[in-house]
Amino acid sequence: MHLMCTRVQVSLPSEGFRVLASQPLPLLWDCHHGDTFVLKVGELAVEPLPEEAPSEPAILEVSLAPFSEVLGKIETFAAHHNLALSPWPAIPEEVQEPLTLAACHLPQAKLFVFCEQARLAARATPEGSVRLTVTGEFKSRKVPSQETDLLLHLERAGSSRLLSYCFTVVRERL
Repeated sequence: MHLMCTRVQVSLPSEGFRVLASQPLPLLWDCHHGDTFVLKVGELAVEPLPEEAPSEPAILEVSLAPFSEVLGKIETFAAHHNLALSPWPAIPEEVQEPLTLAACHLPQAKLFVFCEQARLAARATPEGSVRLTVTGEFKSRKVPSQETDLLLHLERAGSSRLLSYCFTVVRERL
């Protein structure tokens, strides 16, 4: 399923880089392997980060507009991957899910920066988007790669809950 990511900002002070989107970019939400689902944003920009920059959580904003179109995408995606859509009776202020992996590929630096125990927090915005905040301790390895991207891996149950949250946000806007 493709959605629009209107904001990406990932600070990696230990590596001296910031990864960001200079324009809205597509976000792919798909099944990766078996029960692992991935949210991926590619074609990101990388810029140097000042040495004294504080550690900040990664932030993505995903637009859920146009609402009727996104509702159809969510329903089709859930049916195709056998994900249970369970609408929330009311939109909670925040939903938290564990990630099995949060990672960035930085091809220029030949780095794979990753966190294997990251937490994802989702919060609806007044504009009808969902702000995803990722926290955790990142480490890196030298690995050649082709594209600067951000990957978030969720287990099936977490993907289903996050999708249900987005579904509820969209239905409230219609």
